[in-house]
Amino acid sequence: MSEVVKFRLKGPSAIIRKPESNSIYFTYNNVHKIMLLGILGAIIGENGYNYNQLQKELKRNSNDLPEFYESLKDLKIGIAPNVNIGAFVKKVQRFNNSVGYASTEEGNNLIVSEQYLENPDWNIYILSNDTEKFLKIKDYLLKKKCEYIPYIGKNEHFADICEVEILNANKCKDVYGKLKSIFTDNKYEIKDDFFEIETELFTDDTIYFEYKEMQPTKLDAQIGYTDFKEFVFTNKDINIVNANNIYNVNGENIYFF
Repeated sequence: MSEVVKFRLKGPSAIIRKPESNSIYFTYNNVHKIMLLGILGAIIGENGYNYNQLQKELKRNSNDLPEFYESLKDLKIGIAPNVNIGAFVKKVQRFNNSVGYASTEEGNNLIVSEQYLENPDWNIYILSNDTEKFLKIKDYLLKKKCEYIPYIGKNEHFADICEVEILNANKCKDVYGKLKSIFTDNKYEIKDDFFEIETELFTDDTIYFEYKEMQPTKLDAQIGYTDFKEFVFTNKDINIVNANNIYNVNGENIYFF
């Protein structure tokens, strides 16, 4: 049996920016592990990207990667979206970037289009590894403390962190049923019999979904986000034999990575 810290991460809006476009800023549907480590790092006072870049510009000794990532990358995290249609509502906002060097056009004004999530909401699970950093995160979350104000993507998207719990987790060998969290695994089968699903739709009004998204799982000093994997989020029943990294937490199956 293992210990798990669970908390709820939500906000009125969020942007989890994808790196592959600069004409319009698109957002991931779910917070990815690197951003989540950044949020946890902010809570306990770990330095981030800006501090690391400043140290390099001042030609001071600095790590190749931000402090929060170096300190917390070995944590095992589970991410369970609180949404019943597979994906959060996405909207687009437009604003002017008039710093002067943003555009070479007359007036030096750049109109930026940015996609954002409306009312995102996740349950986050952290699997204990009995390290000093884990214990510090646990202490800060339980006491509702933070060193830096956490946000979800940009500082105008404040993070609401609440409903902190300490739970027990039991490792699963086989999974036959539902996974509450996002997961990545090449050895799963999704129950997809049309007749059975159609019958269930008429009896309990459940809308079944299977949402997939490529997300980064590691940070590289030279190229940034790397080791992209396809994550699945579904409310269909799944079968996984000889499951790895899946734990039953308070009656729900959670994938940790």
